Amino acid sequence: MLSNPLWRHVLRRLQERVRSGREEEETATCKLLKKVPIFQELSGRELHEIEEMLYGPRDWQAREAIINQGDPGMGLYIVVSGQVRIAQVGDDGLEKQLATLTRGDFFGEQALVDQSLRPASAYAVQPCSLLVFCRPDLLEIIESNIPLALKIVEGLARAISADVLELMEKLSMQLRDPERLLKGARRAGSIQ
Repeated sequence: MLSNPLWRHVLRRLQERVRSGREEEETATCKLLKKVPIFQELSGRELHEIEEMLYGPRDWQAREAIINQGDPGMGLYIVVSGQVRIAQVGDDGLEKQLATLTRGDFFGEQALVDQSLRPASAYAVQPCSLLVFCRPDLLEIIESNIPLALKIVEGLARAISADVLELMEKLSMQLRDPERLLKGARRAGSIQ
């Protein structure tokens, strides 16, 4: 039956309709990806391509470690549901909470750039579900689809730049507060 040119044509047209319908249909995952600055500039078709590469969603229980400070970075995590706490243990051995993330938030974007060690830990505050976009997948896109790779890398640069600007703002505010600076120096043992 498939050797008949008419049936091959009919089958090909049906496959094209299914494919184009899928591209036009916006899935919940694609809607979530649009909230992530790294993927905001992508078309519907490009979002579907990323969606097919994602790992998960993977579930974590409350108080379970998602990543540990000092682990090698492997990818970007996107919160689908629940809450994630980002915390860092300082030189003084005390843990400091850096952020609480919810649906649509993301962390670990630096791992897409390099494989440096994680600067902080991430824990599930409550049961949560996450998607993961891994560095090898980005490298595959770079090799196979340069226009898509450029959009992702530009989005990644914007996200990392925003993080750096936020950090600079926090440091600037701390430096403007001499009392706080003095307390911090005393805690560190620099001043008696």
